[in-house]
Amino acid sequence: MPRRSWLQSGKIGLPGAPPMSGLLRGPAAQWPAKRTMAFVEILSNSLISALRWLLRRLFRQTWLRQLQAPAGEVSYQEKVRHVTSPGSPKTWSTWLRCDSNFVITEVQLELCKLLRYEPESLIGRSVLVLMPSVVSEAHASLFRRLQAMPGWRREALLGHASRCRDAVILDSEGAPLPCRLTVNIHADLSSKLVFESVRGKIAQCVPRGFGQFLRQPAAPHIIDCQEVACIMTDVANTTRFATSQTPRMMAELLHQVYVTANAVVQREAHPYVYIHEAVGDSLLLLCNAEFMARYPGRTASIAIYVAAKVQRAVDEMLSAFADGDHGMYLRTGVALGPLCAGVVDGRNFRVFGSTIHLSQRLESVCPRSRIACCKNFTTQLLDEVKEADFNLVPAAVDLKGFGTVEYSVVDFLGSSLPGQQEKGV
Repeated sequence: MPRRSWLQSGKIGLPGAPPMSGLLRGPAAQWPAKRTMAFVEILSNSLISALRWLLRRLFRQTWLRQLQAPAGEVSYQEKVRHVTSPGSPKTWSTWLRCDSNFVITEVQLELCKLLRYEPESLIGRSVLVLMPSVVSEAHASLFRRLQAMPGWRREALLGHASRCRDAVILDSEGAPLPCRLTVNIHADLSSKLVFESVRGKIAQCVPRGFGQFLRQPAAPHIIDCQEVACIMTDVANTTRFATSQTPRMMAELLHQVYVTANAVVQREAHPYVYIHEAVGDSLLLLCNAEFMARYPGRTASIAIYVAAKVQRAVDEMLSAFADGDHGMYLRTGVALGPLCAGVVDGRNFRVFGSTIHLSQRLESVCPRSRIACCKNFTTQLLDEVKEADFNLVPAAVDLKGFGTVEYSVVDFLGSSLPGQQEKGV
């Protein structure tokens, strides 16, 4: 006769185990199966009721949130899904081809749409038209050297030029478009340029190789740099504006200052100039440091050109900001000399040295619409730029920590990079 289960026997026990009637005494030993089944049914009904209540509550909260949300608002999950979706318009990859003279011969339609060009308006033109001013000049010189170079000497340079890097290209209206650029140059100097979207911003304040030292125990990881141009800017008369406006308006002002200056840097000189730091209403721009792209023999001309461009653009923005009745303008000081850079606290990439402090002191004595330049920078500027491109007024002032300092007040007259080559090879 088959053995009955513990429910069928009316006793509490485990299947295959001896009945518990011999272990228990009283009513527990004779608990009927019907009462056990009733207890299980009550417990299951309670769990089902609790689950139904939880689902109704979740549905009600979601429904109310959708009713209360403004029209067109997208949930956080939807935003994340949109950004990370492969079909998102923020993710793109496109290319163009050039012949041995670096003239565009083929261009993908998607690139034309991104840059707001008609295909026929790009084909037949030099690829230099897509580059910022400083980058265009540097590459024009490189192209000429490659064309004049024997074939066996090109290989090392071509291998170096084929790596992927952060870059900026210009659309038909001169607006900068950040991208990841891969250049593949063949033996006959024909090339293919692949442009890809980038996440986040380029021209980071942490150069390549120093990111590994962030969020680590504090230790000095530094590099010495020579002949770096430090451009320090500061918005004058912000105190009066800040006391008469809300904190939010002040934050909007500083945002506009940074955005305006950064657009000029990207459009004209990235990666040879970049904004290293923004503190309060001051910006520190660097040019020709060892940890960034360098253009030997052009440090002073690039720095004065970018400084003047940034100053004019920010002054124009300030004249229209908050009705313009505030008297604010951008002061600029430039110093040339050595500095030290690196990560010393495990938190930030920073720069150190008297060159930075000198640029800050010069900025404080800078007259409106002019640039105060140290003597060392002025000497190099005279070597690189024709005197017809700027007005220079020598001066001297007693600066805190430096004593009496000779400097020059420069009014840059040009509207393009001094000595810039035409955008053709």
